[in-house]
Amino acid sequence: MKKNSRIMDFFISLKLNSIAWSFRRLYVPVDKNALVLEVGSGGNPFFRSNVLMDAYLETSERHFEKLVSDRPTILGYVENMPFKDNAFDFVIACHVLEHSADPEKFISEIQRVAKAGYIEVPDALFERLTCYPDHRLEITDINNKLIIRKKKGPMEDPEVNKLFLNKFRKIFHKATSIDPFLFHVRLYWDKSVNPINYEIINSKYQFDWDVKNSEFKEYKLTGMANLKRIILNLFNRTLSQTSRNKKIDIHNLLMCPNCKDSNLIKNVDGIECIACGVKYPLIDNDIIKFI
Repeated sequence: MKKNSRIMDFFISLKLNSIAWSFRRLYVPVDKNALVLEVGSGGNPFFRSNVLMDAYLETSERHFEKLVSDRPTILGYVENMPFKDNAFDFVIACHVLEHSADPEKFISEIQRVAKAGYIEVPDALFERLTCYPDHRLEITDINNKLIIRKKKGPMEDPEVNKLFLNKFRKIFHKATSIDPFLFHVRLYWDKSVNPINYEIINSKYQFDWDVKNSEFKEYKLTGMANLKRIILNLFNRTLSQTSRNKKIDIHNLLMCPNCKDSNLIKNVDGIECIACGVKYPLIDNDIIKFI
């Protein structure tokens, strides 16, 4: 599966990798009839996503940015998704795997519900230096294989972080802006041809710490970042399958995450599983809550 669009390759050839990076969210290598799920969709979903899933309406893990629900949307965990096997042609998981406490289950689930997909995460070196307190994993790629390490705390290596903060933090943002590709992992997979190849280095480690939600802080984009967001939103509105998304009957894609049965009935209050009796309510803007 081709990793970049033509316009991305064009800017890369001009050594304008920062601009090429901005266009990656407009590249989803599927045809117009493909059904696309995005997990961890948050406040800025890909234009090509037809169905959205996130774990939270709001959370400090995305700076309390409001959840976008402009197409069929559910609340659920990637490690236990309420979708039938192979319900989707493609699944997007952009900056969400690093938050998972069970990466093995996460990877298993996205391959269960979709035929192919895209994973994007910050590279392990990026994570080791910056120490995001809500990231549970460090991930890098070697020969198209994900190498995953479970962090043993919000700050994996305090000494390295101390050295980073002393001098290099001042220039780090500039370095990541020049070539964001170097500081991220991007993986396209197709389970019939190249299923996700990965290794969890410390697979037996059991997390003895948890993410603590930080206090609310207003998150302000820089002028350039805000301009890029506006331009991207314009592309999204132009290219999104808005009319098609309105016609999607998400109930045909669902199964009960509790008992794995697909015999569900819908009513004005939500969805109920006939097999086990669990009820899943409707919340803001007809979002189905499966958590």
